[in-house]
Amino acid sequence: MRVVVVGGGVQARGHAECLDAVLAGSRPVERCDVLVRDPARAGAVGSWLAGGRSRAAALGSAQAREALAAADVVVCATSAGEPLFDSAVLRDDVVVAAVGSHQPDRRELDAALLGRATVVVEDRATALREAGDVVLAIAEGALSSDDLVDLAALLAEGATPPEGAVVFKGTGMAWQDLVVAAAVHDRLGGPSR
Repeated sequence: MRVVVVGGGVQARGHAECLDAVLAGSRPVERCDVLVRDPARAGAVGSWLAGGRSRAAALGSAQAREALAAADVVVCATSAGEPLFDSAVLRDDVVVAAVGSHQPDRRELDAALLGRATVVVEDRATALREAGDVVLAIAEGALSSDDLVDLAALLAEGATPPEGAVVFKGTGMAWQDLVVAAAVHDRLGGPSR
């Protein structure tokens, strides 16, 4: 499995390490690319996963675009106010967990991604109030509140897994976000690499 984590802080590192541990038995993380906004921080992030399976690159670089294009799972764990990257580079079957910014006027993802993905939220009312990724995509006409899928409905026994890209927009605790992203990915039967 190829994972991309956007962000160089404690939350981002925790997500990378937890994904590595959670997926080790079923779909081990072969590589984790850590993308940071400040190119000066790329060197400071270092290798988070043992065995040289992680590397850092600056957002916007050729290495970042290549990593995003190959990613099975992308975790955005930043306080960004604007989209971190052009989602057109992402695969059609990517799973994205946006767990950083959670104010109605801030976002990590562009509206185009939310418009082409199944958007899963912990709670519809909370997402419409706090999740800038969702609020702004709706304001731009790429998404409607009726398009949102409640997490409980997606994970319910007998639920049909969505096809295509999936975005989980979390507004809760980071450890909950990671567990949810892994569960969604497992439920969807994501590709093993």
